[in-house]
Amino acid sequence: MNTYESMLLVEPAVAAKEWNRVVEEVERIAKRHGAAVLQVGRWGERKLAFPVKKNNRGTYVLAYLSAPPQALGKIKADLVLSEVVLRSILLRHEGELRKDPPKEFETAGPVPPKTDRPGFGGPPGGGRPWEDRGPRPPFGGGDRP
Repeated sequence: MNTYESMLLVEPAVAAKEWNRVVEEVERIAKRHGAAVLQVGRWGERKLAFPVKKNNRGTYVLAYLSAPPQALGKIKADLVLSEVVLRSILLRHEGELRKDPPKEFETAGPVPPKTDRPGFGGPPGGGRPWEDRGPRPPFGGGDRP
């Protein structure tokens, strides 16, 4: 049996309110394919670079498994099909098991309101930012015959 580490991306609401559900899901998938869960730990919530299954934020979870090599493909397939896990990666691990996230793994701060970003909110009165660009040429380019 080899040791594997899996980085899982989970919905923040599920990780915060139903942490036991996340751990049970990892244990269920591992047990189903003859693997043993060595450790499951929450690393923290971060803002994602792009939406994943309509989520802009995600909680990272690191799980260590002891499994036979032939079970890897089945475990990966079950992680993809899981309703709890948004994304996952499973790699072979050598060395010590990490208990805490590295110091450079910064968790996300509060979500800024959308009005702080350019293009949102616009001028006072609810106008659109592009409305103050002046008149537009007629359809078809204007000067062309």
